[in-house]
Formats: sequence, structure tokens, C-alpha cells
Amino acid sequence: MEKRADLARYGLYGENERLIVPEFLHIEQISARASLYEWDISAHSHSTLHQIILLDEGSAVLHADEREVGLGPNMLIAIPSHCIHALHFSPKAEGWVLSAATDLLHHPRLARAGDMAAFRRAHAGVAQLDPEGREIARLRWTMAQIAADLELAGPAQLSNHLLAEFGLLLTLADDLLEQEEAGSALSRQGALAREFRALVDREFAGNWPIARYARELGTTEPTLTRACRAAFGKAPGEVIHARLLLEAMRYLTYSSASISQISGRLGFADPAYFARFFKGKTGRTASEFRQERAWVSAAPHRKAG
Repeated sequence: MEKRADLARYGLYGENERLIVPEFLHIEQISARASLYEWDISAHSHSTLHQIILLDEGSAVLHADEREVGLGPNMLIAIPSHCIHALHFSPKAEGWVLSAATDLLHHPRLARAGDMAAFRRAHAGVAQLDPEGREIARLRWTMAQIAADLELAGPAQLSNHLLAEFGLLLTLADDLLEQEEAGSALSRQGALAREFRALVDREFAGNWPIARYARELGTTEPTLTRACRAAFGKAPGEVIHARLLLEAMRYLTYSSASISQISGRLGFADPAYFARFFKGKTGRTASEFRQERAWVSAAPHRKAG
């Protein structure tokens, strides 16, 4: 997708987007930044950062694209780069926010730990953790250690010890998020459905027929249809249409592109086809939707004092 000029893009939230060095690693408590913005982190994305959030206390509402997810204590969240998201925390919410340069995950010392499935997806990942489990205790300990070591070493000096801690965190978080993802459907069908959704995320604007998706995935149309219905409650065509609609909503909300331009970027041969598609799915014209969503891209307001 082309860059949308009027979407807020940051390094760390509230700071001008800048060139992130390949080994950038940062961690802070939720309250350190959220309290400065009255606990309201408005819609934005990070071009060169992935984030892992551990919510220990309080609650929040995560808006990620057109999804809205209620968050409570002991929840783990992964925000991949380019994912448009907003977070509305309850006052005095607490936990950790870790931000890492996308390039850092390719560091040779991280080996396979850097290949985190949650960051290869287009959407945010969320997992509810057992408050008494060993996993959340290890996550808390590891994030606290990274914070302490970064404070001593500084962000430009990632020691082998720090990289090992970061690799452990990635492995722990990925395992927990994958367990949550896999639990959403029967394992074999769920895996096929997730592969299909990932392929749709890449090719939704290409006007591929279902047969081509099935062929690319090494399966048949009936098998793909059963997997999608089991995992998503939708046929493959409905999944593709939902992804097209999501991208249309993103453009209408976060860009100044004309409706004709959006139509072309989404693979519609004629803007009239796009207009009928959008109104048929939402009950509103694209122009009406854009006017209704104008408030979302407002700049963040930092609390005075």
C-alpha cells in the first residue's frame, strides 16, 4: 500500500517519526507515556517498529483497524509494524510496552527467535494469560530485566546478554500468542484458514479467483471453504470482501486519496463498481463514511503541565 500522508506515524508515540536505527530497543511502563495523554492513545502506526504490550493492572480498549477488543489484567498484545491502532486505557493502568526496530528481529544472535509469527500478520494479536501461570511470571521478570539492563547500558549498546533476554521474550510471547491463535479453530483447518487469511492480506487487491487461492495453498476449493467456515464462519469470498472493505475503510479514514484513486488501488476496474460494493457492505456511501470517521485521525492532545 502507498503511504497515507495524513495518518499519524511515530517512532515512539507522540514523537516525530524518525529513522530508527537497526538495533533500536526501548521499554517503558504503560503509565510513563499514557498518563501524559490522559490515558488516550489515538490512532497511529509505526513504520519501523514492532511492539509487545503486557497489561498487568487496569483495563483498556484496543482499536486495531476495524476491530475493537476489550483488554483486562494479564493480557499480552502484539502490535506489528504498520498496524493502525489506538488504545484507551483506564486511569492508572500499568504494565510494560516494549518497542523494537523491525530490523532488530533479523539480528544474527536472535536466530529463530526473531521470526515471530505475530509480527508477520497484518493484525494485532491478543492473548489472555493465566495470572498464576509460570508464563506470565517469566514475561514480567524478563521485561523488568530488559528495562533494568537498558537503563544501565543505554539503547545504543545491546550486549549479548540483552539480546539473549530479548530473544527469550520473543519466544515466550510468540508461543503464548500462537496458542491463542491456534485455539480459535481445529488445528488442521485452523492452520489452512490462517494461511489463507495471510495470503489474502498480501493479494486482496489482485482480483484472484478462489481457485487460485486454493492452488497457491496446495488445496482444493471445497477444503478451503470448509476451513474458512470452521475458523471464521465465512466462505472464502466473504473473507476476501471483508479484507477489501477493511482496506477501503482505512483509506477513507486515514488518507486524502480520492474515491476514484482508492477504487483503483483496491483493484476495481470502475469506481462505480467500488461504490456499489462499499454501499452494499456498509449501507453508506464512501463519502458518508469518510465524513463520519473524520474524528479518528485527529492529532493527539498532550496533557499540559
